[in-house]
Amino acid sequence: MSSNAGLKSVNPLISNQSSELQAVLHPLVLLSISDYITRHTLREHEWPIIGGLMGQHNGREVTIEHAFDCHVAPSPDTPYKYGLDLPRVLGRIEQSENYSW
Repeated sequence: MSSNAGLKSVNPLISNQSSELQAVLHPLVLLSISDYITRHTLREHEWPIIGGLMGQHNGREVTIEHAFDCHVAPSPDTPYKYGLDLPRVLGRIEQSENYSW
């Protein structure tokens, strides 16, 4: 029986350097993303899942406090065949900005 306990796997997305940066992710963001993916899958939608994240940046701390879906519209002339429905997305951003964090 062999053991890999002595081997370290290298993940290029994880840094071994210490940092004073702090990222805070609100649990409701994860719930919103999970809910949207589940509904999208169950309804068998064909369009891609695109969303936005909003939060705050205070010094060395970044907080992600809100997630929302970005509506897409068919755009046959683009490589991915869909584009952002910009008026609706900007409306969602404006709604979020009016919300008092």
